[in-house]
Amino acid sequence: MRIQFLGGVETVTGTKYLIEANGARVLRDYGLFQGRRKEARAINEKVPVDVGTIDALVLSHAHIDHSGNIPILARHGFDKPIYATRVTRDLCDIMLKDAAKIQEQDAAYLNQKTNRKGFDPVVPLFTMEDAEASLKLFQGTGYETITVAAGIEASFIEAGHILGSAMNVFTLKENGNTVRVGVAVDLGRRGVPIVRDPATMEDIDLLIMESTYGDREHADAGKADEQLCEVVERTVQRGGKVLIPSFALERAQELIFHLASLYSQGRLPEIPVYVDSPMADKITQVFSENQQYMDEDFHALRAKIGEVMRPSWVKFTSSVEDSKKVTGSDEPGIVIAASGMCEYGRILHHLKHGIENPKNTVVIVGFQAAHTLGRRLVEKQEEVRIFGDMFQRKADVQVLNAFSAHADKNDLIDFVRRVQPRKVCLTHAEEDQRAALADALRKEGLAKDVLLPKDGEVLELG
Repeated sequence: MRIQFLGGVETVTGTKYLIEANGARVLRDYGLFQGRRKEARAINEKVPVDVGTIDALVLSHAHIDHSGNIPILARHGFDKPIYATRVTRDLCDIMLKDAAKIQEQDAAYLNQKTNRKGFDPVVPLFTMEDAEASLKLFQGTGYETITVAAGIEASFIEAGHILGSAMNVFTLKENGNTVRVGVAVDLGRRGVPIVRDPATMEDIDLLIMESTYGDREHADAGKADEQLCEVVERTVQRGGKVLIPSFALERAQELIFHLASLYSQGRLPEIPVYVDSPMADKITQVFSENQQYMDEDFHALRAKIGEVMRPSWVKFTSSVEDSKKVTGSDEPGIVIAASGMCEYGRILHHLKHGIENPKNTVVIVGFQAAHTLGRRLVEKQEEVRIFGDMFQRKADVQVLNAFSAHADKNDLIDFVRRVQPRKVCLTHAEEDQRAALADALRKEGLAKDVLLPKDGEVLELG
């Protein structure tokens, strides 16, 4: 019995682990690595396993850094079951097709722009055909325990990260021995609206846990309304726009929830609110159809105002023409657009037209990986590159970390305290966060062993 860390170990994207027991081999997640274009391409197109030897894939949730490279497996002949919650399955139907569309469009654009004279044409990392082939492999499950391969059971447990997200406990059996491995990557926060709080685990030999924010504390999640309200009020008073780069999945819906809450209290001025993302539009519909998974905050607001996810004053812009009208307007308003790290999508057009206007505010509401435009905005660099051109950053930039869907240092320590694992293995973080959390756990005496695996490392389990 062993586990190999194939990605998302010393970084926060491209998560993938290989779990082996009793001759069976199961992948847990197969995410897309995000970063510098050339480096990301090289990492993503390499398949570090023989897909013919894999018996199943267990998927935690639909975020692209955990699910986004699954079509590559299908391209290489993978045809075994992909187990995920039913909501994750429905969300991946949107997310993976969109990822394939982006890959195809980017390749077509680069080939047209350069004419590729004397060069091989750029090919997509994967195609819509690959995405559709992988989606046929999905088998939806509830928050329950199922057998995923001979000698390997997987329990799906509420992770509290995004709608449908799951932690997993893998019960591995081989030669009369049993090992229980808990995987809490990604792990959500308590008290965040819409999704239910994360559950816990019992009798865990090894806990593999994220450490994305292992060296810092978030602002109180209950202050998200207040933070957002203050930024909007200041921006509107000076006649500017609020531009919010947002992940289309979960963060966009969370923003709608907070805006609905503020409007219900009469705390926001009546200004246009645009969700400029066709994918966010589709995902919001999935949320509307799965309200049984929502928490008490959601149902309380729904009882007060009725429709929460698609209120009449929020405009979803699907067409390019409508998006251009929003971009070209100088009227104060709120624009929520993907992508969350400002690496592609419609937010780039809004930033291109709005980043040099000092009346505007760019509001960062999610983690920004190294080497992304989003990270450069967080660092408040005076010049940023958008679509190959340099722009002076004159717009204000505000980081609202009360919106994070990841557990912070205190949340992570508390989770380990509740689970009481025999060993802890920290992944899914930049190195300084991971090391800081390891030190904190050792000082707290919460685990005899705190492991910091390297990419590609194999850990023997018994």
